[in-house]
Amino acid sequence: MAGSARQRHNIPLPWSWRLTATLLPMVGVILTVLFFQIYIAPHIARGWRYPFLTAMLLIGTGLFSWVVFGILSQQQTAILSANQRLENQRDGLNALREASYAMTTVGVWTDIVQNVVDVARRLTGARYAALAVLGDDDSYTIHQFFTSGLSSEQIGKIGNYPTGQGLLGEVIRHRRPIRLQRLQDHPSSIGFPPNHPKMESFLGLPLLYQAQVMGHLYLTEKEGGFTADDQAIVELFARQAAAVIATARFYQEREVFATVKERERIGRDLHDGVLQTLYGITLSLDNLVDSHDSLDQETKKELTRVSETLGLLMTEIRFFIQSLESSAIDLRIALTDMLRRLGPMDDVSMTFHDERYLELHPERIHDLLLSIQEIVSNARVHGHAKDIVIEWASTDEYYQVKVQDDGIGFVYNPDTTHTHFGIRNMTKRIERWKGDVRIDSQRQQGTTVTLTIPWL
Repeated sequence: MAGSARQRHNIPLPWSWRLTATLLPMVGVILTVLFFQIYIAPHIARGWRYPFLTAMLLIGTGLFSWVVFGILSQQQTAILSANQRLENQRDGLNALREASYAMTTVGVWTDIVQNVVDVARRLTGARYAALAVLGDDDSYTIHQFFTSGLSSEQIGKIGNYPTGQGLLGEVIRHRRPIRLQRLQDHPSSIGFPPNHPKMESFLGLPLLYQAQVMGHLYLTEKEGGFTADDQAIVELFARQAAAVIATARFYQEREVFATVKERERIGRDLHDGVLQTLYGITLSLDNLVDSHDSLDQETKKELTRVSETLGLLMTEIRFFIQSLESSAIDLRIALTDMLRRLGPMDDVSMTFHDERYLELHPERIHDLLLSIQEIVSNARVHGHAKDIVIEWASTDEYYQVKVQDDGIGFVYNPDTTHTHFGIRNMTKRIERWKGDVRIDSQRQQGTTVTLTIPWL
């Protein structure tokens, strides 16, 4: 391939150049002889004239050859350099074609974005690569950050990903490529956090698709630095990558839309079918207990227990229907609804120290509600509590629900948790979110259960 590239540039010289190259030496010889005969020969002895003329011709021919071959050497160097650049561009385009194919080999949106980062790093020979995705409601803040070239251990030591400040933010704000041999020299550079690997050479640019930013690509640490040819290839790659990401996002949104519609359909079926049926059965049981005086107390008690169980089941179904809908769920409202269905709320008070409970995902709310239900039920049935306080509080790292009662308490032994099925199930629900359950209880001094869950 390299030989064929050189052959394409082995173009014959024009006839005028060849004629000039042939006549110049002849003219040079004639002028040298005339100059010798007119100005030098009269001053030299006859026996030394021809040797002197020969020496002049040899020196003149040598100088002429030196100049001509110097020019030819420069031309050859320029041609070889042009050939090398064409070969590099050809290799870059081949790599770009392979990279474009590699970007389409996965289907999940996050996998596609990660693949774009990996392919970009291999394409340029960079040691590290990253791709920043901005939030939908903020065009300058990084929402997701994908990396390539860093191990999971390195990422863990570095800590939180960038938020869009410094040099990365410079690319985001101006939406133009930035190429640097040493990124520390840029006025917007703010340095690296502890445990961050060394990085100097830098190439960053936006991924634009139809004037919309799909992300921002950053490449660092290429041996010898990034060249203008590297930037040109990466800009071509960025256009294709932006199109791939935009297409993947479009299909993802379609899938989400279809999923939402299906969830809404299931919710309607549950509400109009199962929930109404359970409601009818509950009314029948209540009427049966109220209208038949002949029923013994044990039967009435059992029928009432079944009715209450069905009520709790309907509460869970209602919550499940809410979780199927696309709208957010208010933990405070859902908690109040659940407690009312458990019975009178005269013994329960709730304190919410902030409103971040509105940010909770429906699945987390579901597990919290079931856990609180278990705690309140235990306080009433086993602890004979007269006063139960439910508190919500949060920080930037975690949120916490604390349930405190004035019941008789008990001696809690974590080693025997497996025998307390309610506590075991509650612990599993909280640990699902990498949270923690703490139980503090003493005889005749009540019980406090604290549920702590990190936000992320």
